[in-house]
Amino acid sequence: MRTATRALIPVALGLGVAVALAQTAKVDFEQDAVGKAPGGFSFALTGQGKPGVWVVRKDDQAHGNVLVQTDADRTDYRFPVAVYDAFTAKDVDLSVQFKTLSGKGDQGAGLVWRYRDQNNYYISRCNALEDNCTIYHVVNGRRVAFLNQNVKVASNVWHTLRVEATGDHFVVTYDGKKVLDAKDGTFKDAGKVGLWTKADSVIAFDDFSIAAR
Repeated sequence: MRTATRALIPVALGLGVAVALAQTAKVDFEQDAVGKAPGGFSFALTGQGKPGVWVVRKDDQAHGNVLVQTDADRTDYRFPVAVYDAFTAKDVDLSVQFKTLSGKGDQGAGLVWRYRDQNNYYISRCNALEDNCTIYHVVNGRRVAFLNQNVKVASNVWHTLRVEATGDHFVVTYDGKKVLDAKDGTFKDAGKVGLWTKADSVIAFDDFSIAAR
């Protein structure tokens, strides 16, 4: 039996006026009802096509409940986003396990940070059809890549994607190996974080870990 975890943990650091607030969260969907959208998330769409359908499903014994974006609308410029409501920060350490289940046009799974709205945020994603990981900024709905790396992304296998964002410096780790090390100054302010898919990608997510740096 997996232990359900969904908590934000505030930690005060320092004395007097030197106080910082650290927040962490671990979301494994074990407390959520199967067949329904998870609590604590808002859902948005960048681009065109149908909005995403985000549903909790049972996976294998090791993963238990997982979150799946189930709608396979093949509109190419279509990016469903699941935004975690209870967290906002500028500098973050994010990780998630993902498994690409299907998609003829795309099998892309990603992490979002400094999310302002559905048209403005950073995204790093890995794609099982293209066998690569890429980092983008999305500005006024226009997605622009600024670093890419070829890696093997097997379908129907669990992988781990991690993003460490500090100031304008972003490090992306895939299955424990650093694959992207980039700088970009497009978004300088705090924002929300979330999960992302593209086009007809049907993707499972689990163990979404969030921490302010």
